[in-house]
This record gives sequence, C-alpha cells and structure tokens, in this order.
Amino acid sequence: MNTRHAATGLACLALAALPRHWLEASMLRHMLLQLPLLVAAGWMLARSRGAVRPGPMARHDEHGVCGLTALLFITAYWMIPRALEQSINTPWAEAAKFISLIALGAMLPGSLKRASWIVQLFYLGNFSWMMAIAGIQYQDMPQRLCNAYLLDDQAWTGAALVAASVAIAIAWCWRLAPAFTNNPSKANRHVSTATDA
Repeated sequence: MNTRHAATGLACLALAALPRHWLEASMLRHMLLQLPLLVAAGWMLARSRGAVRPGPMARHDEHGVCGLTALLFITAYWMIPRALEQSINTPWAEAAKFISLIALGAMLPGSLKRASWIVQLFYLGNFSWMMAIAGIQYQDMPQRLCNAYLLDDQAWTGAALVAASVAIAIAWCWRLAPAFTNNPSKANRHVSTATDA
C-alpha cells in the first residue's frame, strides 16, 4: 500500500466531512469544494493500493466505459440544485452523496487507464459541456433554483462551473499532448501507458 496516497485520500475525506456545515452553507463551496474533495478522496484511496492485477471491475469496465458513464450520471445528479438541498436536509441523501462520489473517485483511475483517447474525448467532452451548460443556466435563471442558497451564490456557482469546465478540458489536452508528441502510436490506444488497474 502506498501510504502517501492513502494519507492524501484520508486528508481529502476529512476536509470534505469535518467542516461539512461550513462547506454546505454556500452553494459554491458545496459544489466546487466538497464534491471534488470526495471524488479526490476515492481517487487517492484507490491509488494507494498500488499496481494490482486486473480485478472484477476491469473485466466489467472494458475500455473504461462503465466508470466514465458513472462519471456522467453521478455528477449530473449532484449538479441538480434540489439534490444538493436534499443532501443538506436528509441524512440518507448526505450519506448517498458521500458514498457515490467516493466510489466514483475510486473507479476513475482504472477507467481512465483502460480508455483510449477517443473514449476519453467522448466522455470528458460531454462532462465538460454538461458542466458548462449547467453553469450558464445557473447564471441566467432569474429565480433561485435551490431554497437553501441565495441568488447571488447561485450566479457565482454558475460562473465557477463554466470556469471549471474550461479548466478540465485544458488539463485533459495538456495530459494528452505528451502521448502524441512522444509516441503517437501509443496515443492512439491509450493516453496512459500504465498497466490497467
């Protein structure tokens, strides 16, 4: 086990859980800090196991399709203002939020390794586009979409979602560029040359 990755994952989980009420008091902090911290916690905890032989997940996640499909569905659900509000007021919804996002983070490293750059382009392109559209809607709506948050907070969250979608697209292109520059034939198969998780 990689203790550094495990410690980082536990730190992300603590940062998402311990100041939970402060994070959830703002729509911006709730969506752009707490939710990514939970995904990061799952990601780092999964990576802490190190290189292992392909397990059941790899057999059912050919080309990373299952994990990347989960990315679209889970994140789409938690971008719904009503879902955020429910997680604040209902313990089972809060538990579902933590479990689903940590599980998503645990799936993503292996799914991204198994996915070719074309598959990644399809899913991450859709993810970034969905996030940008949600952000634009948050900014354009004249009424509050969530009773727990003020209209100004909603607008700031929308602007941050658009910025995050652009940043994710740039980061993905930045990560992909060396694969094409150094070994175009491998880039046609996988962005990462690491073994499947």
